[in-house]
Amino acid sequence: MIGKVVLALIWSFWLIASGSIAHGQNVSPEYNPTYSTTYDRIIKRGHVICGTNDEFPGFSQEVYQAGEERWEGFDVDICRAIAAAVFGDADAIEFEIVNGKTRFEFLMDGTIDVLSAATTYTYTRNVEKKFEFMPTTFYDGQGFIVRKTLGVSSAKQMEGARICFSTSGTAAKNIKDFFKLHEINYIPVPVPPNEKTRNVYKRGGCDMYGTDRSGLASNRLNFDHPERHIILPEIISKEPLGPVVRYGDQKWSDIVRWSVYVLFIAEEMGLDSNNIDSYKNNMDPNIQRFMGELNGKDHPHLGSKLGLGASWSYDIVKQVGNYKQIYKRNIGVETPLRLKRGLNRLYIHGGLLYAPPLK
Repeated sequence: MIGKVVLALIWSFWLIASGSIAHGQNVSPEYNPTYSTTYDRIIKRGHVICGTNDEFPGFSQEVYQAGEERWEGFDVDICRAIAAAVFGDADAIEFEIVNGKTRFEFLMDGTIDVLSAATTYTYTRNVEKKFEFMPTTFYDGQGFIVRKTLGVSSAKQMEGARICFSTSGTAAKNIKDFFKLHEINYIPVPVPPNEKTRNVYKRGGCDMYGTDRSGLASNRLNFDHPERHIILPEIISKEPLGPVVRYGDQKWSDIVRWSVYVLFIAEEMGLDSNNIDSYKNNMDPNIQRFMGELNGKDHPHLGSKLGLGASWSYDIVKQVGNYKQIYKRNIGVETPLRLKRGLNRLYIHGGLLYAPPLK
């Protein structure tokens, strides 16, 4: 009798194990870091792994110059700033291409250390998915783009229109809420994560599509005739975009958080990649702390509190620049995107960018 019970148990465990393998062969185990575990594996590896888009002009894209492949863009520079803080080298980084679906999967299974891919901070993503959102680096809002031949000047004129939206982001709910509020009928055209919404629109699969306005401006650059498309004036949502990390490693999230804040602080102080060397041994105690020359009695410099070098904040600005420089060269009014700072100005200039004291 006992032998039969044992055999039955063995058989049951075998079935469970077999089923788990069969059903989970494409599922990576969930990554649940604890304090310093993400940081420690990054140090051991020798570089940061950043998840980002590969076809998002101005924000993140792979470019080839003089036979060499390199990454550039606003979101890319945010990750480079983090690498500069950790290793003193903004190039100590590897970029992992993500889309609307894999960006969260790669963060959950630990494939990437940080996500910097125009990702909106929402309640559900923060609470249910166990993601920690870092300071917002770009305040955006969802909008719409249409062909000029339609002759419309507002989304409210799109009664009965076919509207494309990605099923993996916040666009679907925003669009539904907007058209319900204004009692406008429309034909939803959901686009799966493995396909780009702009491509469905370009081939005539819909009359209009909606996403972040910065994304619309970036997407339009790749159209055959950008001038034939217009971004409508409506802003139908709040889309605070910024880097994201996995819950659990407070040390790593602090490093990412303060790497972003340093970009704001440097602009506020007037420090940039061109003049920062002239601020060494400055008489201002705040600048001395920023340069790693001053701190309290218990630590030789601020970086030591996070396991970083004395020059971590200096390295960020020297190698990547301050926030103003990053914005201006990638997406500012002198670039093809021609995006004004607007809400993405420092608080002292009427914007929303504000950093706690670095002390």
